[in-house]
Amino acid sequence: MRSVLLAAAALLAAAPALAQQSLTIGLATPPTALDPHYHAHAQSSATAAHVFEQLHAPDAKMQIVPRLATGATTTDGITWDVSLREGVRWHDGTPFTADDVAFSIHRAANVPNSPGSFGTYTREVRRIEVTGPLSLRITAAAPAPLLMANLSNIFIVSRRHGEGATTDDYNSGKAMIGTGPYRFARWSAGTEIHFARNDAYWGQREPWERASFRVIANNTARTAALLAGDVDLIADIPSTDVARVRGDRRFQVVTVASNRLVFLGLDRTDEALATGHVRAAEGAPALARNPLGEVRVRRALSMAIDRRALVERINEGQAIATGQFLPEGFFGHFADIPVERHDPEGARRLLAEAGFPAGFRLTLTTSNDRIVNSARMVQAIGQMWTRIGVATSVETMPHAVFTPRRNRYELPVFLSSWGNQTGESLYTLVPQLGTRGQGGLGNANRIRYSNPALDRLFVAAGTEIDAPRRLGLIRQATDIALADAVMLPLLLQVNNWGARQGLGMAPRVDQYTLAMSVRPAD
Repeated sequence: MRSVLLAAAALLAAAPALAQQSLTIGLATPPTALDPHYHAHAQSSATAAHVFEQLHAPDAKMQIVPRLATGATTTDGITWDVSLREGVRWHDGTPFTADDVAFSIHRAANVPNSPGSFGTYTREVRRIEVTGPLSLRITAAAPAPLLMANLSNIFIVSRRHGEGATTDDYNSGKAMIGTGPYRFARWSAGTEIHFARNDAYWGQREPWERASFRVIANNTARTAALLAGDVDLIADIPSTDVARVRGDRRFQVVTVASNRLVFLGLDRTDEALATGHVRAAEGAPALARNPLGEVRVRRALSMAIDRRALVERINEGQAIATGQFLPEGFFGHFADIPVERHDPEGARRLLAEAGFPAGFRLTLTTSNDRIVNSARMVQAIGQMWTRIGVATSVETMPHAVFTPRRNRYELPVFLSSWGNQTGESLYTLVPQLGTRGQGGLGNANRIRYSNPALDRLFVAAGTEIDAPRRLGLIRQATDIALADAVMLPLLLQVNNWGARQGLGMAPRVDQYTLAMSVRPAD
């Protein structure tokens, strides 16, 4: 009997240690694919970061730091010599080489059917030469001071496993062979994903033998899973639940102001009328032209929005109202650009001046499982627009449905978000507002917007090595973008995670939820 009691006591004593070997995280949004080059999408990239690595990568505060590269030098911004880390091996034991990097940069821009191509981040690359097993030379088409920052978005994959591999081969796990701190274990699309620790990792050894992610799209259910102990940590605590989690001594709230901009996209083309989402006022003749093609109409819609009410009443203060594209502290944030003043009377006057005194009708869409409080925000915005005479209905849908519909230009008026991964505003402006198909510009442009003057500024800023001159070009581009009012900045998210006590977490400005950010508390 004594030996049985001793054995039972030993098991009980070991239980906390066993529990510490695994980490379970609840997510609001699933990745769209496991292929790290399929979709430039925050949750997909956060998932990929467990298995794959970049040459350089942003840390929790968005500072670009070396990963697989140990150095990158240039004298003219055109030719870059890159040195790679020694002793790195793929999960199958084969050595990592410069040839894998060259293959990855080429593949990233050429994945079939990508809903958001990584080509915007490789567009400056003209030639790649492998100069040694762990060295390569990248030649840009023109001076490219941001080349390494842009390539920090490209995950490096194994040529051996990636050559000829399809996105389905990554999704099945067949090609999921990386150099990262975790190995792929299994994935159930839209439901859960599991990783196992890579004990042969070149860097710091992770404390978790197993890291699992469960997709819990419903806000109430996600908080409930944390409070019930079903998960150790959750991303995107609903703003309505922050005080509740913070007030429970068993749990903690981890918070950081984010780089994620919530904005409205407006398709001003007449082709948008075919969607039925932009219509004449009740009883009026059918529209012959898109009202959104008139800048005064777009300005009126912006003026009608009470951004501070969105922050205080819809997001319970867990957001920051903004009138521009980047948060304070980023290269391309300008302190003298104000938040748009809420002016419904002025908005009505602009509508009348534009030839729409009776208004018109819109359908405003968004995903209901990607942006915190997105469904509540579009309802509020719809009411604000309706008050100025633009009768607005609202449609919400899962992100997995919203994204392809938006990408097919079926949703001409939408609320979306964008996280800036490089700390410089070109990362936001070029993909969102560049003319799609023009030399890699506009890869995330879903509103058919084109402004040649803005494109020229993007190219000029992207090749300007002198930082003050580049900032001046960015200011010109920012002013044009804001004046055209096709991408209306609303607010910057505040990122909130909920975690059980006993965990320490380094919160990330980019909103990524990584097992690598979580440690047992000291």
